[in-house]
Amino acid sequence: MTYQTTAHGNQPPREEDEARLRVVKPELPEGWRKSLTARAAGCGSEDALPPSGLNTVLEANHEVLQAAVPIMKEYEECFMRERGLLALLSPDGVLLHGTGDAALAESAGFRPGTVLPGTVRPEAVSEKGRGEDASARWGCWIEPLRGGKRRIMGFLALLLPRAACHAATPALLHAIAANINNQHHVHDLLSDQSAVLELLTDGVVILDRRGGIKAANAHARRMLDIPGEENTSLGPISDFVRDGAPFMQILGQKRTVMDEEATLRVGNAQKRYILSASFIPEDKGVVCTLAETARMQKFAVRTAGSKAIYRFSDILGESDVIVNAVQLARVAAQSDITTLLLGESGTGKELFAHAIHNGSARKSGPFVVVNCGALPRDLVQSELFGYEAGAFTGAAKNGKPGKFELADGGTIFLDEIGEMPMEAQTNLLRLIQNKEVARVGGTTTKSVDVRIVAATNRNLSEAVARGTFRSDLFYRLSVLVINIPALRSRSSDIAALAAHFLRKYASALNRPITGFAPEALQALRHYSWPGNIRELENIIERAVNVAKSSLIAASDLPDFLSLRQEIPREDQSSPEDAYTGDNLYMQECRAIINTLSRCNGNIRLAAQELGIARSALYGKLTRFGIDYAKFRNRYR
Repeated sequence: MTYQTTAHGNQPPREEDEARLRVVKPELPEGWRKSLTARAAGCGSEDALPPSGLNTVLEANHEVLQAAVPIMKEYEECFMRERGLLALLSPDGVLLHGTGDAALAESAGFRPGTVLPGTVRPEAVSEKGRGEDASARWGCWIEPLRGGKRRIMGFLALLLPRAACHAATPALLHAIAANINNQHHVHDLLSDQSAVLELLTDGVVILDRRGGIKAANAHARRMLDIPGEENTSLGPISDFVRDGAPFMQILGQKRTVMDEEATLRVGNAQKRYILSASFIPEDKGVVCTLAETARMQKFAVRTAGSKAIYRFSDILGESDVIVNAVQLARVAAQSDITTLLLGESGTGKELFAHAIHNGSARKSGPFVVVNCGALPRDLVQSELFGYEAGAFTGAAKNGKPGKFELADGGTIFLDEIGEMPMEAQTNLLRLIQNKEVARVGGTTTKSVDVRIVAATNRNLSEAVARGTFRSDLFYRLSVLVINIPALRSRSSDIAALAAHFLRKYASALNRPITGFAPEALQALRHYSWPGNIRELENIIERAVNVAKSSLIAASDLPDFLSLRQEIPREDQSSPEDAYTGDNLYMQECRAIINTLSRCNGNIRLAAQELGIARSALYGKLTRFGIDYAKFRNRYR
């Protein structure tokens, strides 16, 4: 018969109990051995814990009880037959559990909570006249139980009549104790592994070779709608994922998978996850991990550097035109209204897009920037909308999400929207209307929640009239239009902007430059700034590098700034009128303008005529603030 008890108290282990688990005086086990033999002979005093104290001790020793009780039960019949007792003791000598002869346990007062003293009082042994032969009639051995880092987690005591003792009895007790130690170690490992699985941010499913679920952590149970919290005997994976796809294919093909996008049919819904699968040696199954595509996409956006870093406070200037533009942008930030930013190159359209995102309720979501003019024409759709595996030659084998999928829950900034090909405009219009994206080569659509901010330096109304831009898309994009003013129309802000860039680069370059000489500031104010704020920043950076004193002088500026120039009027009759001057800088500018005029704005032909690469010509156009599209408009 086995007698035992379980803890019912909820009191946490006391600090003194924890200390006792680690420190045991060497003389105590010998005293406990004498106490056990004395009690078996009918001698010894009663000393037991009250119920509340017993519950606390049982709670503090639950680990050793969990490991020892099942193993001790295996020896119950053996020790019952030999009229002996196998007892589990706490590190401080409290009997926790026993198995064996029930009559001996009852007569000796061995019950959970019995406290063994360190020594036996001689008068207690001789009171009943049995002290002289008590130890001769009983044999007792005590073996320590050790947990992690060799700490003593308890003792195992074996009490047998002398007639039942054998030379191998101590070895038997040692083997039982070793078995308990190993079982405790296994429990520790399983507990650690279970804790690790639950702490992982990905879903983990362990399948046997037939597709049965051996274990699944909480994330996997949520992803696959697996009820309950039990990690074993959960049934086949096909009970939760329709047809078991793609798990059964992986098992059948013995195919290791690494970060492959998978569509799972869970119940009546389709769910997309990033799937990895590794096989367990000796054909014992496969370990699968599932990562949510939204979280992986946000991580990809962060690592790619697509993050809105500017705010409205970064937009400098007090002129009426810029203040009005900022006020309108703040209105745009208060809702998800589709916004179109118009302005010349270098005026800060992207800065406005950043500020609108950071001022909106989507500021914690992704911010994805797409330069429509820099995308290869034949890859625009796959970049914007993504593609499925095998959609075209050279496609990634697992497919790839598009920019709109990456921007789900946030904002996408479509810069140079006027350069988007007509076929991509059709899909973009459908996406805006239905809020669904269809990958190239795919048969299904995915809902996306994306706020669109577009920008261009082209005249989209003229592009619509020429048939190069869809009118319905133009109306969809221009729900709210914000015109970003050119720098020449806000000349009162030039000094403040120049001072801002001066502080920025003086600090970065550790130069002791504090301001501008009057003639330098006058030159900055009278320049026409065809490259707008971007050109101003570049010139200030150059001046900080070459300045020889604490003030930037006119001689520190490029030569063309030292010549007084008229600020062009807003109603110029032709693109060429915006660029005047007799210096080398302006001569180069006029040469490019004349070439673009002759080539009707064709970049390839203009670059050939100038004898430079197209990339170099694009750089010069940005430098001079020339919009080559205007030359196309004039000759079509």
